[in-house]
Amino acid sequence: MSTITEIESAIEKLSPADQHKLHEWLSARQATQKPVFEKLRHLAGKARNLPSDLAANHDHYLHGTPKHS
Repeated sequence: MSTITEIESAIEKLSPADQHKLHEWLSARQATQKPVFEKLRHLAGKARNLPSDLAANHDHYLHGTPKHS
C-alpha cells in the first residue's frame, strides 16, 4: 500500500468533525508556507568550482550516466 493510500485511508476513518479540523489546519498551513523557490533563494550563486557542463550533464555527475555531447 502506498503512503498516499495509507493517509487517505486514515483520513476516511476520522470523524467528519476531525476531517474538518484537518482540512482547516492544512488550509492555514498552506496559506503561511513560502513557495519552495523562496525557501531556496538564499542558495542562488553560492556554488563554486562546478563543471561548466553541469546543467547538460547533471545525471552524469550525480549518477555516473554517460555524458551528453
